[in-house]
Amino acid sequence: MPLKTTEAFVLDVRKLQEADRLVSFFTEDEGKIKGVAASAARSRRRFGGKLERLSRVRVTYFEKEGRELARIDACDLLDESFTLHQDLRTATTLSYVAEVIDTFARERESDTRYFRLIKSLIAAMKQGGDARLLARYFEIWTLRLHGLMPELDRCGGCGRDVTKPGGGGAIVEAGDMPVALCPACRRSAGPAAGRTLTLSSSSLAMIDGFRKLPPAELAKTPAGPAVMAELESFGVTMLTSFVGHGFKSHRFMKELG
Repeated sequence: MPLKTTEAFVLDVRKLQEADRLVSFFTEDEGKIKGVAASAARSRRRFGGKLERLSRVRVTYFEKEGRELARIDACDLLDESFTLHQDLRTATTLSYVAEVIDTFARERESDTRYFRLIKSLIAAMKQGGDARLLARYFEIWTLRLHGLMPELDRCGGCGRDVTKPGGGGAIVEAGDMPVALCPACRRSAGPAAGRTLTLSSSSLAMIDGFRKLPPAELAKTPAGPAVMAELESFGVTMLTSFVGHGFKSHRFMKELG
């Protein structure tokens, strides 16, 4: 098969042998691919400084029929992420974002909307966007783009609009069929089968804003500590409920405070 070339984000790099590296990419054309970059630790011309997590590259690779791993021939750097890794909070956020992408991106299946989301997210970080708020934006859009986002504007029990000030907010039960309920309907529903997540009307308004705004515009909609805590609890719990396990990088972020 001929060499293929596509734009991609570096997701993960692991030592395979002394100089070889096992690299995961999220490509624009073919979704997630994994391949071996032979002698990557020695070849500065082909790989030097280009395999930083969430750097955007133009990767050239070769696939042989019947083999799971591609052969990575070369990478050309399109947009580095090295400068973002100089800040500890931003660096841990990048690791978390990369881990979530690695979990949700499908192998050999193009997802151009998800690719564009990540591209705009990294651009917003480089423009000085708040890493924690951008992480919440990324979680919500990951849920949306993968069909996992429950309807949050109205109570699933009585139909009341819970997004308006004084609407009571919503309580979401994280499970196989998550549904938003107003506080009154949640009380009458009986014991919860899974973890319940509280979203105030302010948090719901922020989530709705995420739907309308690109990442670079988030600085115009600052969120207070209580809203940020609710958004993080909701996004992380919904993602982990679907995949069945937590994210190591998120635990590290929490330990850093």
